[in-house]
Amino acid sequence: MLGALRQRFQRRLNGWLDRRIPLSRSVELGHRSIFIVPTSTGLVFGVLLLLLLVTAINYQNSLIYGVCFWLFSMAMGGMYFTFRNLKGLTLSAREAVPCFVGEAVDIPVRLDSGPRRSHFALWMAYPNDEDENPAKVVSVTSETEIEVTLAYRTHARGRLRPGRLKLETRFPLGLYRAWSYVDLEVGSLVYPAPEWTPYVFSTGKESDGELEGATLDATGDQDFRGLRPYQPGDSMKQIAWKQMARGKGLVSKDFDSDQGASCWLDWNNLAGDTEQRLQRMCGWILQAHEEGLMYGVRMPGLEAAPEHNEVHLRRCLQHLALFGDETGESNS
Repeated sequence: MLGALRQRFQRRLNGWLDRRIPLSRSVELGHRSIFIVPTSTGLVFGVLLLLLLVTAINYQNSLIYGVCFWLFSMAMGGMYFTFRNLKGLTLSAREAVPCFVGEAVDIPVRLDSGPRRSHFALWMAYPNDEDENPAKVVSVTSETEIEVTLAYRTHARGRLRPGRLKLETRFPLGLYRAWSYVDLEVGSLVYPAPEWTPYVFSTGKESDGELEGATLDATGDQDFRGLRPYQPGDSMKQIAWKQMARGKGLVSKDFDSDQGASCWLDWNNLAGDTEQRLQRMCGWILQAHEEGLMYGVRMPGLEAAPEHNEVHLRRCLQHLALFGDETGESNS
């Protein structure tokens, strides 16, 4: 029951934050987006002030009154300056480099101090990834911009949505904690984690059919390049048995890859559920691209003719990342 109440509270809190600080490419911190509470040190300081006030009233001592009011004025000034240390700061996200599920991505965030104000001792981190990637501490002087790179471990394919970024400060006295949760639109993609499996592909000609379990090394068997030391994973057909019989050790035949080879990678030739198919298709595409094949992709929502260039690769990987998601968004 306690867990259900906690989840219900978290949903209400997230809904309230979405209305108060909505998703945006750039956010300027102000009264609606900054929260402030006393720290544990601030609470102890408040108890001390209360004791001083009680003592001053009990003994009617003007000096204790003066110390009590002086410390109280310091506490009020500290609250203002702690809030002011965040107010007016502008945060904007830059597009991160696309990555694969499970990889750590560097998210660049730009901080603009504004014309007349500096911001010191700012703690920045993604709360749901803070255990693996600790907060960074930065300062921004007036009339300057800096870019901070925050590492984040991805967990799901789709559009990169690391969640809300927490920005916190306790400057200057440490009596108060001011923070904000901003939801910055990163605008990058997370591709499925590639699964390297023996694959089935078609050359695109009906007479050729499908080549089950064929490796891309086989496409270069026409042009013999020479001999090289044996590497684990080389097929038995590549081993130079005559050289081995002559006592020259275990070596493999090396072939030039056939840059003109063309194949089709078909969704229907994949086994497993949807996510497994996406991972295996991702592995096939990357392997075909690395070997220089003219590869085409047939899958629901996409039929890309055989090509070999970076635009074709990005198009195929983007379709895998956003497959089955009408909104194109996914928590990562």
